[in-house]
Amino acid sequence: MRQLAENNLRTGPDPVINATVNNGLGNHDNMTDDTQLFISSHIAQTPPEHLEETLRAIMEHPHADVPMVDDKGKLVVLIDAPTSKDAIKTIESIQALANIYSFTPVYQHEEV
Repeated sequence: MRQLAENNLRTGPDPVINATVNNGLGNHDNMTDDTQLFISSHIAQTPPEHLEETLRAIMEHPHADVPMVDDKGKLVVLIDAPTSKDAIKTIESIQALANIYSFTPVYQHEEV
């Protein structure tokens, strides 16, 4: 696995991966003391030939970030959502992507 560059509009010099990264900021900029927080991590699997388009599709989700990928089609997906409804909606949307054939939860944390 290789880590995608943080705080960079591109994922680095790798020509295979040219997706936009959420600048490594997550969604903490709009949080207040009474805000809920839902964080989860997942391992997504896609065919290697569809890695770039799958990465772009995941990154279109406002509560998703992809800090690591590998050439075999594995992606580490982080979900950082202000509500459980937003988290579930994001997870279900990513699971429904055409080239995702596995989306395994690894970690989940909730603050209310």
